[in-house]
Amino acid sequence: MQQINESALTRTADLIYAFRFLKLLTTSWEKTAAFEKGLIDDKGKVLKKAKTADEKSVYTIFHRLVYNLKRLIPGNKIGSYAAALFLIKEHTGMSESKIKGVLQEITGEEISNTHFNENKWFESDSGLKQGVYTLKEDAMSPITGEVIALKNTKIEVNKKAQPHAVMFGKNIYKVKHLATNQEIYISNGDIERWLTLKNG
Repeated sequence: MQQINESALTRTADLIYAFRFLKLLTTSWEKTAAFEKGLIDDKGKVLKKAKTADEKSVYTIFHRLVYNLKRLIPGNKIGSYAAALFLIKEHTGMSESKIKGVLQEITGEEISNTHFNENKWFESDSGLKQGVYTLKEDAMSPITGEVIALKNTKIEVNKKAQPHAVMFGKNIYKVKHLATNQEIYISNGDIERWLTLKNG
């Protein structure tokens, strides 16, 4: 009986997060509570840190992850933000099918893993090849949800990196961002080769 109850709770939480995810993605910046409290501007850019309990309640890590994803979407193909979707899955526990449902709702098209197909140039059977790479998009902190690694900055793979996870059929890797010395998650499609290291 307990197992059934836990399963029901998981499904309920999944639905709640899916609804919140969809609502945040489809609400204009000016109508969000974070905008009303002066935390973000009309393009979703952060203006100030949330300090009061009231501000923190409308700008949680979930909000930051979704808002940063929302800023990535215009002009980009769905396949270019699998790593950002992975962070949302990790933080919320949402199933891949629920995330896919939200994407289908906002894009109006059927989403399949083929949307996330990419050139595997930097990957081999043993993982992401050793080297220094340039980020093609901003990347978020897996801890805070803030953008910490900016587009055109470098990440380093000192030894062949094994996939940390798979999201929509794409390998997700944990790598070190050189400028901040922090770990971020990326997929093969988020990077361009900049420098080959020895044995890379």
